Amino acid sequence: MKKPTIILLILVLLLSFVFVACGESNDTQPTVAAVTHEELYEQNEYTPTADEALEYVHNETEEPEDQAEPVIHGFALQYRGIFIEMDQNMDYVLAQLGEPLGVFEAPSCAFDGIDRIFGFPGIQIHTYPDGDLDRVHTISFLDDSLSTTNGIFLGSSWDDVVAIYGNDYVQDVAMFTYTIDRTTLSFFVEGDVVMGIIYGLIMD
Repeated sequence: MKKPTIILLILVLLLSFVFVACGESNDTQPTVAAVTHEELYEQNEYTPTADEALEYVHNETEEPEDQAEPVIHGFALQYRGIFIEMDQNMDYVLAQLGEPLGVFEAPSCAFDGIDRIFGFPGIQIHTYPDGDLDRVHTISFLDDSLSTTNGIFLGSSWDDVVAIYGNDYVQDVAMFTYTIDRTTLSFFVEGDVVMGIIYGLIMD
């Protein structure tokens, strides 16, 4: 179950990925979890070995023609039957997941337009503006109701992370970051316990 301390740590983690926060919003941020990590992981037919765990898992769900586009190979989150990928058109994600629990909007500090945070049970999806599109920039876990594609969730041990993802990470104090192409998967670890998980996009 989500705890206030975990949410506080998540907020601290997000400071490392800030690309919003130029304004304020009255929208309420979602905190409700709907599915367990066990259920989500059981739905994933991909069962990697330790050597295969860093390989990209492509979303085999066909996108609508008007939203189909190349995506960046790298880390992707399986959520409610779809893969949410970095730099993906958020319209496609919304078409698959439906209305979010809430949306935070603020003028972008780095781009021409509006940065947005879309809240869904267990996660927040941060986007950046690309012309008329919103593109996925960051996905942060809010609680232990779901796992990474390879089964790591808030509360997992650091040993579990290394067993799956290996030792090819960059450490910044308590943040451990794995990188594939222009995508990252970061774990905030405290006392050998995973307290935060963030998928991210490396901008050009």
